[in-house]
Amino acid sequence: MSALLILGAVTGCGADEAGQAGAEPMFGGLTDSCAQVAQPAMGAIRAYTGDLFSDTVEFEDESAGLSRPERPVKVCTAEYQKIQPWSAGAPLHRTITLSFSLRLGDDGVEATERHFDRALADTKGSVTTGLGDESFESWGAPDDTALSAFRKSNVYVSVAVFGSNMSDREGISGPRAGRSEVEPGARAIAEALAADLGAVLTLN
Repeated sequence: MSALLILGAVTGCGADEAGQAGAEPMFGGLTDSCAQVAQPAMGAIRAYTGDLFSDTVEFEDESAGLSRPERPVKVCTAEYQKIQPWSAGAPLHRTITLSFSLRLGDDGVEATERHFDRALADTKGSVTTGLGDESFESWGAPDDTALSAFRKSNVYVSVAVFGSNMSDREGISGPRAGRSEVEPGARAIAEALAADLGAVLTLN
């Protein structure tokens, strides 16, 4: 799915350029719990997924091997799906991935700015406003994924959503959900995370 997209955007491509000390990083630590990562966004996730939502669904940790002491990373994914009854044209499943990448050290803010710029270029995103210090949205490969991402000081956060819908012709293997069906979810969930970063990150 979008795991390759998300993991690539979170870890970055290639080595960072040497940074110079500048703005003081706002955040000093990142939770190791996917439940805590998702907690600020659960209201938005419930509202977006609607009938697909279930309290039994948990976010799974995909962060193994990604973190370093100077660059904590958390990637958490959950899949919400309709078992039955099905209805033609209705949502069948939605996969949601929440990603946090924190840069520590004196050049943490500058390193995160470079990280944001690379992710924006790599995903061919469009700059948006209203989230963090800078933000963007993208749509497309792989698998018709909607991505909403933002940077706040020395943390980069992204939300990816994709899924499928029921179809009279294709049954339970129905078509991918369109942009208009997944992009609002990615944006709403990102807004919820941005509004409560203190639940996931510790302040310096």
